[in-house]
Amino acid sequence: MKNADMIEEGITDAMAKTTALVVKRKVIQNGKKVRMTNDVAKKLDYLSIQLSSIASLTLLAVAVSGDEKSLLSKAAVVSGLFTEEYPDVK
Repeated sequence: MKNADMIEEGITDAMAKTTALVVKRKVIQNGKKVRMTNDVAKKLDYLSIQLSSIASLTLLAVAVSGDEKSLLSKAAVVSGLFTEEYPDVK
């Protein structure tokens, strides 16, 4: 039985699906950039960004498939999906 005063911190099904679609689009867009550019350095940068996005999708899958009480099931995981260590390549 749920208490009305409790706050749920898990990722909802709709949130997970929407986030997965957004990240998937980013993966596809960066894949297109890799194929379109002739500069090897830019290709590597785009591939790195694409791999980070794929890792985000994997983390999201793990977060929603495990135990509700696990650390990875918290909504805070979602906020880390869109951050990158490197700025976008221009």
